[in-house]
Amino acid sequence: MIRIFGCIAALLTAIAAPAALAAADPVAIPQGVATHSDGRAPIESIYGKCLSLVERGWQAEVVVQSQPAGTTRPLPVIALRSPVAGPAIWILAGVHGEEPAGPNAIASTIADIAKLGAQRPVVLMPLLNPQGYARNWRYLNMPTYSADADGHSVGDSSHLLPSADDLARARAPAASSPEADAITAFILRRQADYPTVISIDLHEDSLIDEGYVYSQGAAGAKEELAITAVNVLREAGVPIKMSGKTRFDEPVERGIIGPVTDSSIDELMSARNLVVGGAAKHGPAATSVLVLETPASALPLEKRIGAHAALLRLLSTYLITRPDDF
Repeated sequence: MIRIFGCIAALLTAIAAPAALAAADPVAIPQGVATHSDGRAPIESIYGKCLSLVERGWQAEVVVQSQPAGTTRPLPVIALRSPVAGPAIWILAGVHGEEPAGPNAIASTIADIAKLGAQRPVVLMPLLNPQGYARNWRYLNMPTYSADADGHSVGDSSHLLPSADDLARARAPAASSPEADAITAFILRRQADYPTVISIDLHEDSLIDEGYVYSQGAAGAKEELAITAVNVLREAGVPIKMSGKTRFDEPVERGIIGPVTDSSIDELMSARNLVVGGAAKHGPAATSVLVLETPASALPLEKRIGAHAALLRLLSTYLITRPDDF
């Protein structure tokens, strides 16, 4: 756990910690990080709003200090946990740096997230790839998606997910980056006190004209929360692909794609079985795992932020008023 010293203003003026910062040191958010100019909020603004939850009894910690090759200063990946532990709702965003709507929507709905956290256990990871967000790079090592090159995603979980041909062996011998290693380790470590029941991961895609929702949980395309999410996005003006296939040849049913094998952090959340340190372990096996994809090139950023925010507000209310259903 990270001890928080002083008010949020003090946090924002703290000097950036070195890359090897241990999780027991104070959260220190560097100011003045040059951030890609497309209307997205600066990193310190995103973190400042999220860290306001500390005043409501939430606990904050640094998961890892991220400094991939080509960057000049470390940036912290942070997580916040609601005051009460237990079966939890995990809210994730910013896995890909060129998808800014999710982190900005989280910052704009922090009061709604606070209300949810007052009623139910919540873990918030608002910006999983701050270096990518700052320079508009999708991955740690490359700016855009490519089918021919290996992009190092901070959400890569292939080192923990079992191979299809040998369930006792992981798909990769090691994590693809220190960030992916630390983030996935944090998720597994926190399952003891905040076991994942629902995971919501906010994404975008600049190569699609219509959005959709991945549902990695057991109910797949019939998941009630996924159906609700599709309806909210449509009402917010997001064009939704209701049928056919995604650009990855995945079948779409009423705007929803059922469970897929993609070695992502979302597959990790839904996994019943893992391989950790060469040994078989139980996975989080979350009931509902949703990944929201909005068409980044088809809509202005402000509208995409509004759609993600509308979804967070509705889900917060929904999960407060119907706690026994999920």
